[in-house]
Amino acid sequence: MSSKNQNQAMQRLRQEEFPVTENKTWFNTATYGPLPVTNVNAQKQFLEGMMMGAGAKGVGHWWEGAAEVRSKVGTLIGCDPRDVALLHSTVEGLSLVSLGLDWKVGDEVVVYDQEFPAGVYPWLALEKRGVTVRFIEDRGRHRFDVEDVEALLSDRTRVVCISLVNCFHGFRAPIEEISKLCHSNGSLLLADVVQAVGALTVDVGSLGADLVAAHGYKSLCSGYGIGFCYVAPKLREVLEVSAPGWKNIEDAPFLEKQLQYNLRYASDARRYENSVPNLAGMYGLGASIDLFTGAGVQLINDWVLDVSAGVVEALEEKGYPVTSSTRDGERSGIVSANVPDGDAERVRAALAEQNVSCAVRDGRLRISSHLFNDWTDIERLVAALPTP
Repeated sequence: MSSKNQNQAMQRLRQEEFPVTENKTWFNTATYGPLPVTNVNAQKQFLEGMMMGAGAKGVGHWWEGAAEVRSKVGTLIGCDPRDVALLHSTVEGLSLVSLGLDWKVGDEVVVYDQEFPAGVYPWLALEKRGVTVRFIEDRGRHRFDVEDVEALLSDRTRVVCISLVNCFHGFRAPIEEISKLCHSNGSLLLADVVQAVGALTVDVGSLGADLVAAHGYKSLCSGYGIGFCYVAPKLREVLEVSAPGWKNIEDAPFLEKQLQYNLRYASDARRYENSVPNLAGMYGLGASIDLFTGAGVQLINDWVLDVSAGVVEALEEKGYPVTSSTRDGERSGIVSANVPDGDAERVRAALAEQNVSCAVRDGRLRISSHLFNDWTDIERLVAALPTP
């Protein structure tokens, strides 16, 4: 697609799908992604149907509808829908492993010391069982190398758990290389992609992670209480079901078998879905994914990185030193910058007064972009930023 056509496509999506842009400059997707119109319409259609007693096709929305949305997730991240579980949050996906592996005293887990807490607490909770959590040290770099991970691996490393895009400074981790390292060591790699999928290309085959999880409310622009988890077939062979329920049973779709109590789990990733998901949110998630795949995942990826690069240039020209990595392959839609006088909250509040929404994380200003941002947003950001 030509640059002109690309710009026209993004502008059309901005105007038709994201009304938040009419009154605000939304550089805050890393906090939560605004819902597109198609998402809200899909949720309303489902909720209004429930209000009026509409029947569901087949045996219920939690079967046919869920299968349809799993298929859409599979298209988005490049996997078989049978490898997708619809869960409620990112940490629920990560906790499948913390609760479902046969942990032994002396086992180790590797995480980054600038990780979002949801990627750390499931492993710290295992310390009472004799599991050691080892931290990749940031050392003020706002990034790390594959070698930093390699230095921590041992023959007792069971899991490495890392965010594809870090929520504090936007570093896009070299997951592809880390996965090769982990698998050669016999370790599992878990990837939190909540700050990436929807804004950047996420292909599970290329990443090589054994489990990939994301809540819908950030870059998927799908709201709260719905998300997905990719669970590789080989991982399912060793990962126990930690929360048995009526829905993760093989015979669950067959109403006539419900009183047989045959505790045989589904062979696909549905085995980790123990209850009905947030159905309205589920249909909204499907609509948001349709929006992303319809626009083109690679097109969105390139657009977001271009806007993010513009944000970096604008911040530095205005006198706000950027701390995010700008190396090739390490950039994302999140840009973190120091505030010269150290009062990032003052700057955030000043921007908010001008209807420019961003966030403060780890004492720095965080600007996060998505497909609906453009160069007019950058101009508004620059105009609203207080001069240091």
